[in-house]
Amino acid sequence: MTTSMREERKVVTAVFADLVGSTALAERLDPEEVKVVVGEAVARIVRATEAFGGTVKDLAGDGVLALFGAPAAHEDDAERALRSALRIVQEIHDYGAEVERGWGAEGFDVRVGVATGPVVLGPIGAGDRIEYAAFGDTVNTAARLQASARPGTVLAGAATRQLASELFAWGDRQELALKGKTVRVTAFEVGRALPASGRPRRHLGAQAPIVGRDAEVATGNAVIGEILAGRGGILFV
Repeated sequence: MTTSMREERKVVTAVFADLVGSTALAERLDPEEVKVVVGEAVARIVRATEAFGGTVKDLAGDGVLALFGAPAAHEDDAERALRSALRIVQEIHDYGAEVERGWGAEGFDVRVGVATGPVVLGPIGAGDRIEYAAFGDTVNTAARLQASARPGTVLAGAATRQLASELFAWGDRQELALKGKTVRVTAFEVGRALPASGRPRRHLGAQAPIVGRDAEVATGNAVIGEILAGRGGILFV
């Protein structure tokens, strides 16, 4: 295992975008034309992801999975993910109009799901086929939220909304029975981005459990105790 593909646990925001109308498109167009249309749409999704610092994790036909917070993390990954998701919706909306004019196909659009939470990242596969994969319920939830979103909209989970609640307009709270989930999932449709409020962003990572660092946590608590007792000390993190 190389250091560039080491296993790690992180809090990320996953964005899952899936094109709407591509199946109907395949029924009426030549395969080469379908490749051109879908290829351009996916390229626009990728560019909208990378414009906000996201990493495209998987391309699966007409679906795209992107991660914000891995491999590189930013303090505003949830905000970046939501801005990217809204950009994706706008890009595909505009492109859908081009598809209708050029190929006479109506209803070409996109649905986007966004979820924030812990994942484990690391290599999977063997031989010449090894990929950097993300494991955890967060990725699955983003995909299920996408499937429940209306065409041309972004549907985000409660944790994502918590981190960016003052930065966007939000639709009504929804309690969704998602496929494969044993409990209902709280979700909100994401509206437009709001002007900067000047308030500090919230960080879900500060609430995530610290895994495999019992000795380090004990040392930190001991040093903090010494400082609070007035004996002084320095703690390097």
